[in-house]
Amino acid sequence: MQCKKLFFPIGAGDDVKERMYGALLIAKHFDTYVEILASQLDPSVVYNMKMALRGGVLYEEFLKAAHNELKVEHNQNEEIFKKLCAELDIEISDKPTGRASANFITKSGKRSILVEQESKFCDMVIAAVPLDGKITGTFEAAVLKSGKTAITIPRNLKKFSTDNILVSWNGSIQNSRALSSSIELLKKAKRVHCITCRTSLNDESVEESLKKLEKYLDIHDIKATFEIVTTTAVPGEALLKSAKDGNFDLIVAGRHGENGFLEIFLGGTSRYFLKNTTIPVFM
Repeated sequence: MQCKKLFFPIGAGDDVKERMYGALLIAKHFDTYVEILASQLDPSVVYNMKMALRGGVLYEEFLKAAHNELKVEHNQNEEIFKKLCAELDIEISDKPTGRASANFITKSGKRSILVEQESKFCDMVIAAVPLDGKITGTFEAAVLKSGKTAITIPRNLKKFSTDNILVSWNGSIQNSRALSSSIELLKKAKRVHCITCRTSLNDESVEESLKKLEKYLDIHDIKATFEIVTTTAVPGEALLKSAKDGNFDLIVAGRHGENGFLEIFLGGTSRYFLKNTTIPVFM
């Protein structure tokens, strides 16, 4: 899998260090370059109080204090970034260097808009799961609007591996695209296991679909195992259980279905999965 530039937007939340560490782990694993983006809203745009504060004196003082706070935040994040790069032996650079490298930038503007714009110029997006599993504008911009392959990571990722991969198969367009995009990863994996269920395929039997999937993977010299699982009333629960029970390192799944929501497993929206997963998802 040739990937020369990763892109990771820092979303909302206090756990900046943990999420940044996870993104850098992936850059280290692929021995490639990652651009980490932090965004800040311009206080003068957010807090337009000149009409309320006569003469503008108090307003100017407020703006000065707000800008100082943003500067402190930027410096703190940059210091975290430098320490993590040193810890992981990742070179700090504003462009790819041929080895694991990274750059930290801060831009002014609405986060979701910046992420949608900047994510267009990379090979793959990394996105941390949103707090409580509820899809945010930033997460949607990174995963759904970038047009790029994405890896969604837990907010506290301690290690990253592609040795043991679980493939969630339902035959949808997005699922098929995720499978094709992951072929190089699957070829290098030590173990590939594919799961589906009887309600996921409309036009052909599950057994027939799995036979075709096995034949397709065999063309790429990928020897996988296959399983038909039973789903629950909670979208994403069956996938998460299979992933945890099988000690998988990575999940390959469809990105979204016709309803525009994440299609983590069998076409269902999956807040449960996003909220509870400890395993990255390639999609």
